Amino acid sequence: MEYKTILVEKRDGIATITLNRPEKLNAVNVDMRLEFLNALDELEIDDNVRVVIVTGAGRAFCAGADISTFESDPARIRRNLVNLKREPRRILSFEKPIIGAVNGVAAGEGSQWLLQFDLMVASEKATIAWPATSLGMACPYGMIRLASEVGRFRAKEALMTSKFLTAEEAYQWGLVSKVVPHEKLMDAAIELADQIKRMPPISIRTIKEAVNRGLEGYEYTYQAAVNQQLSDDFKEGVQA
Repeated sequence: MEYKTILVEKRDGIATITLNRPEKLNAVNVDMRLEFLNALDELEIDDNVRVVIVTGAGRAFCAGADISTFESDPARIRRNLVNLKREPRRILSFEKPIIGAVNGVAAGEGSQWLLQFDLMVASEKATIAWPATSLGMACPYGMIRLASEVGRFRAKEALMTSKFLTAEEAYQWGLVSKVVPHEKLMDAAIELADQIKRMPPISIRTIKEAVNRGLEGYEYTYQAAVNQQLSDDFKEGVQA
């Protein structure tokens, strides 16, 4: 399948998805969101693919949603958020392990995607943040997933302050498996993928499903996101 905003490469049982809008720091627009989900559909039914790596082109992993494409019409906001609602469920239900290879800044929607992945390896240049608070809203599913990963106090600190974590801080918080020199990032991700792909697929699927159970509270955060994007605070935050 041809894609405009991502690249998909398959080799030796490992598929690599590269977010490919480097001029926009790989910010997510409607096309990228749909293409990423479509790529997961394609890779899930490919029996030759055992593990997926996701990384970014250029100096960013993903700087978040492309705010230049944000809508002001309430009906369109709700429609866009339906796709946003689908994202975490689709990533979490993907039967094969996904490794995030964080090559630079990961923020907003990009950092929320990382929370749905199974493992993360970070470049020493990586930074990770959930800055939606500064735009007058809260991360619709980052709130739940981040708290489950790092604990509620650290999650509140990251979300309430829009703090950017360095790669080392993300490692200390337990978000990433390892931090490596920037030029060794893909080597480290592929090495990890090689180890996983040798395991029986049924065992990997069972582990992933069991560990990922627990999206309680997601419906609340989704509705909160709808309300916030309709608010004057959100409109002022985007325009600032």
